Parts: sequence; C-alpha cells; structure tokens
Amino acid sequence: MVSNIPPVAVRTHGPLMDSSYALLFVDIADSTSLYERLGDAAAAGLTRKMLRHLRLVIDINGGQVIKVMGDGLLAVFLTADDAVWAASTMTASQGVMGLDLRLGLHYGNAIQGDGDLYGDACNVAARVEALARPGEALATNALVARLSPPLAARAVPLRAVRVKGKTAPIPIYALDPAGWDGGGSTGGDGTTIGFTRFGSAGGSTVDTVLHLVYGGRTITLHPGQPRLTIGRDDICALRLQSRCTSRHHAVIEYSRGAFLVTDHSTNGTYVQTGTGRPMAVVRDHARLVGAGLLGFGAEPTADDDAHVVAFCCEMP
Repeated sequence: MVSNIPPVAVRTHGPLMDSSYALLFVDIADSTSLYERLGDAAAAGLTRKMLRHLRLVIDINGGQVIKVMGDGLLAVFLTADDAVWAASTMTASQGVMGLDLRLGLHYGNAIQGDGDLYGDACNVAARVEALARPGEALATNALVARLSPPLAARAVPLRAVRVKGKTAPIPIYALDPAGWDGGGSTGGDGTTIGFTRFGSAGGSTVDTVLHLVYGGRTITLHPGQPRLTIGRDDICALRLQSRCTSRHHAVIEYSRGAFLVTDHSTNGTYVQTGTGRPMAVVRDHARLVGAGLLGFGAEPTADDDAHVVAFCCEMP
C-alpha cells in the first residue's frame, strides 16, 4: 500500500480532507549509549539506516512522515489499523536492525500549519511514546477503540495513566508482537514494568513508596505506576527549570523490588544521602534508599535549587 493521505505539509496534490488522524511517534531508544558504544560514524550510519527503514514502513502502510526529529519521527495515518500494522512491522524489525524503538500511538484531531502538525493529539502521542520502554509500542484507548476487531483483540490493556495536560487518566494499551496470539506478553525486555495489567491475579504486594518533592509539589510513586520522566522538555512528567538539566535527563521507575533512577544526560545525576559527598550517576542507574536529594545536572546543594529534587523512600 502506498500513502493515500491528503498532503499535510510538503505535498501539494489534493486538499486536506480530514483533521482526524492516527498519529505515531517513534524514536530510537538509548541513542546516547549507542553513540558511545559504536562511535559517532557507525552510530550515525545505523541511525540513518533505521530512519530510512521506518520511512519505508510508513509509506507501505499508507502513512505519511510529517517530520524527523533527530533519531525519531512523527507520522500520520488515515486509519488506526494502518498505524498499528506499521508499528507492528517496526517492532518486529528491531532485532534485525539491532536497535530498540519506543513507539506511541494516538487518534485525534490535528491542525496543519507551517509544515507541521499541532494540537492536543500530537502532544498526547508524544507523551505516550515517552512512557514506553525500549522495544515497546503503546497506544491510547482513543486509537484502540478505532481498530478492527482482529487488531483490537491483540492490544493488551494496561492501567490508565495520568498524562501531562489531561485532567482525567488515559487508558493505555501495549501493542506487543509477542502477545499478539491473544495470550498477552510473556515478559522479557519489551514488557512494561511500570504498568499493572488489568485482570492480573493478586497484583503487587510490595508496599514500597517513593515521595519526590520539587517546587512545592509532591509526587508519590507506587510500584504499579509508569516510569517518571525527568528533564527540561515539556513532555517530561517532572519538568525542571534548570539550565544544567538535560531535556530528557533521567527516569525513575520501580524494578526488581526497588526504585531506580537512571541517568540519560550530559552532565550526570547526583544522589545525596547523609552528610557525605553525593554519588555521581552517569549513563547508569542507582537504587534510591532512605531520604536525600537528587541533583539533575549538578551536585545538590539545597533542596530549593532549580535542579534539585528531594526524595524519601518508604520501605515495608
């Protein structure tokens, strides 16, 4: 199938017929570590190869690339089915290409302008993509509700999550190729740790709770919640107004019985507990125990600094 979407930006054949689209955000996960591991030239070449492949998959499934953003892109499709078939092809190709992807899908209205798409639907799709773990494709209820029955049956429901800018939680689904036989995900690197699946027996019995305080705001994390993204970018769940903090600086998630902070930044993350010197975490993760300060981009000196988040972990 070739793209049959009325042109949104560059193309000029035909008017914009409908402002409702299935949107797909996709990017290469952990690209920083890729460049460190392979070197600039090899990593850049592999990234370009993957982006060419993604463009081909989008076109074959009737979609249109709207824009490329570094190591990711935004695409639109006229139907939810087309978007999901593209996503499933992308996730299935990860092993062949040797790169993990994160994908977020949503269905909603978008506005054309200045060679781009704007609107709440774009923001939601981007934020859902930010929730996905490497190797995962996540979709909103708005998109899953528009899937044909065979494809809708393959979507694995997760708990509703709060997305920045939305007053009500949004139901999220995993589009996991390993579970598309109707049995659900069987685990592995592509399984979302931060979500609890609907209908699971028992549920989590761990009572560990992590409290974060920043700018007079308190965030409480439980094991059954998605990972918390931290940085300067608008799509981050916890946005820090600090110049030393990277746009996508770090994530905090519950894994293997503890809350972990994982650094993805340029300047590093610093964990301060007690009176000793803070521990530097650079492109690595650290377990959060007790109480202290987190410095995103510089050592923490005071809990009211723009780059500092106070934390307290309550163990059972």
